[in-house]
This record gives sequence, C-alpha cells and structure tokens, in this order.
Amino acid sequence: MTLFEAIFLGLIQGLTEFLPISSSGHLVIGQKLLGLEHPAVLFNILVHFGTLLAIILYFNKRIINFYKNFNNLKLIFIGSIPAVLVGFFLNDYLEALFDSLFLVGFCLLITAGLLFLTSFVKKADKDFSKINLATSFRIGCLQALAILPGVSRSGATISAGLWRGLKKETAFAFSFYLGAPAMVGALILQIPDILDNGSQVRMGLVGLITAVISGFFSLKILEKVVLKRKLSYFGVYCLSIGMLVLIISSL
Repeated sequence: MTLFEAIFLGLIQGLTEFLPISSSGHLVIGQKLLGLEHPAVLFNILVHFGTLLAIILYFNKRIINFYKNFNNLKLIFIGSIPAVLVGFFLNDYLEALFDSLFLVGFCLLITAGLLFLTSFVKKADKDFSKINLATSFRIGCLQALAILPGVSRSGATISAGLWRGLKKETAFAFSFYLGAPAMVGALILQIPDILDNGSQVRMGLVGLITAVISGFFSLKILEKVVLKRKLSYFGVYCLSIGMLVLIISSL
C-alpha cells in the first residue's frame, strides 16, 4: 500500500464512518473502482480506531460521564451482544464480504431504506433515562447488521433509536456510545496481526491520523443533520450510489 492510498482510504473512512452512507461500503468502492490495493483487515481496523479517537475527541466529557454510570454500562453490554455474535460467526468470511462490489450495492439500498423510514417517526421524546435493555438490544441488532459492507452503522443505529422514540440528540449520542466498545473489541482481536506486520502498521497509522481529522468534522455535520431530521437526504444518496454500484458490478 502506498502513502497516497493510505491517506485516501483514511479520508474516505473518516468522512463516511459517521455520515450515514457506510464507510466500509465506500472503502470497497474506492478500492475497486480506483484500482487501489486491497488493504488487509488490519488496515481497516486501524482506520476504524482512528474514527474511535474522533468520537472520544468530539464527545469529550460527555462520553466519559456516560460510561461512569453502571446502568449505562449494562445497556452497552446488552446492546453489544448482537454484534459480537454476528462478528464471531462471520469472522472467517470477512475478507470475502469486503471483496464483493455487488454486496456493497445491495447493502447500500438497505441503508437507504432505513434512512427513508425515519421520515415516518412521529414521536421521539425519550432521553437517556428512558433507554431500557430491550431498546438497547434492538438498536444493537441494527448495529450487528452494519458488519456487512454497505450498511451504515451510524445510519442503522440512529434510525433504530428514533424508531424507539429517542430524542434526536439522544439517538445521535447513543449510536456512538454503543459503537465505541465494538471498535475497541475489533482492535484488540487484531493485536497479534499488528505486532507481526510492521509495514502494514505504518501505513495504517497514516490512515488512522487522516481518519481522526476527517472523522471529527464529519461528526459535526451529522449532528446538525440529525437535529434537523434530514436523514432521508442521505437515503437518496445511498439509493443512487447503491443502484449505480449494482449496475457496474453486473457489467
């Protein structure tokens, strides 16, 4: 992997991880359509860790105070179970999943559908104190679906939060509070690979730094979009890109 590829893919990751358009899907599209070297799972993990750092920088004391509450930790634990189970059973197939342009196109259509459905939410007035274990688990199920490249994790979990009646601000924040442990867990699982692949780590760190910077600013954009209830706009984008990718993959 070249320095340009690492910066470019890190930029895509940072900009698309938080915007509800699927970072993993865009990484695959960027690699395929631009003829870039297919990065190892290790690189993907490192740039995802970069966006984790962006979350910490953006939410700052808010995320620390959230995790200090034992009840909140129970919510995160229950909400993380679906992703852990899906990740465990699909672990041997991840490389293949990230190599399918057709799958990305199809999953982008799923993301579009999830975002469009938020337009029908009528009542969303629950804050963090109203999130129970059942709500957390249901949101976690949508997070697990986002393991597929093309399904936006932020789009899926924010949409699920809104459907469960969470306030816009609460759905936005909880999406990333729930996602942070999953990112940490994925990185921990890759520690042996990180220690054995020095050259990959160097390029991965370049992508990580790029993802931190671009991710921070995309978080600002997303929060404004969520507060204005304009997620369906991104649905139009995902629908368009998804259909285009499906056409290209069939040629």
